[in-house]
Amino acid sequence: MNPEERGCCEPELIFELADGGLDPERRRAVQNHLESCPECRELYERELGLNAFLDSFELSVPRRSGAVSRGVAMALPTRPIKARLLWSLLAGALLTVALLALELNGTNLVVSAMGALGMLWSFAEGFADALQNALTAAATPLLAALAVGAGLDLLIAVAVFSAARRARRA
Repeated sequence: MNPEERGCCEPELIFELADGGLDPERRRAVQNHLESCPECRELYERELGLNAFLDSFELSVPRRSGAVSRGVAMALPTRPIKARLLWSLLAGALLTVALLALELNGTNLVVSAMGALGMLWSFAEGFADALQNALTAAATPLLAALAVGAGLDLLIAVAVFSAARRARRA
């Protein structure tokens, strides 16, 4: 039973159709499938566009078929986004493990963890010192601004109190 009769999609057949590499019977079966499957039709049209784009370049070495590489064509456009994300996460995890293994290079894990905590503590301590220095430098101008503000508030209060007192007398 061929893939079209089972109702499933086989991107490899679509790539072969775009390359012109199918026998007439299979070509008709895949073309019939394309009429009922929008995803495969879109993949076929993308492959035809890619082939046309590549054919627009004048290459000194003739290509065997219209596809760049069957392996590349099968690997990239056919995998769902979830699979690509999972592979990316796996690659990131493996890279992290490899970098950690290179960093440790046979050292004791507890010693490395204590060193990392020591660096974190040093960072926090340096940040606290910088904040303390900034507040110390800002203390005098802040106190002067507060004193000026308090003086202005006192003058406003005296003026309001005096105006109210004059209004009562009059």
